[in-house]
Amino acid sequence: MKRFAFKMQLKPGFEKEYEKRHAELWPELRSRISYSGVRNYSIFWDKDTNILFGYQEVEGDSNSQDADAADEITRKWWIIWLTLWK
Repeated sequence: MKRFAFKMQLKPGFEKEYEKRHAELWPELRSRISYSGVRNYSIFWDKDTNILFGYQEVEGDSNSQDADAADEITRKWWIIWLTLWK
């Protein structure tokens, strides 16, 4: 099992959009995450600083973030999210 962590800065003014998007995580994206070997995926939001800290546990040899980058569903999700990050 590999572990990965990441940190992102949420743009000011996009807090409600962030909450909405994660409340409506696409079922096909959830399936893709599981398919790529992710067994534990959490994102923590420090609302005082708007910093997001993500953590994944991934089975197998692949880096889930790299493997998902080639997937059309994940690319569509990232295009939406690129507007929210600094």
